[in-house]
Amino acid sequence: MDVEKAIESAYNSHVVSLYKALSQAILMAKGNTSEIESAEERFSRGLAHAEEIRDRARRLAGL
Repeated sequence: MDVEKAIESAYNSHVVSLYKALSQAILMAKGNTSEIESAEERFSRGLAHAEEIRDRARRLAGL
């Protein structure tokens, strides 16, 4: 596997994990708006972090 594919694969895996965590948190919130909003905020922060790390890794790999 080349470096670019490895970085994208790691990023995609991270997004899948974030999605699963969001889905589970919303399910467990049972309609509690505050808990749902917290889950959405965690997802947004996690996604921003994943994007930042992917971009840094790509830059460091010269991509």
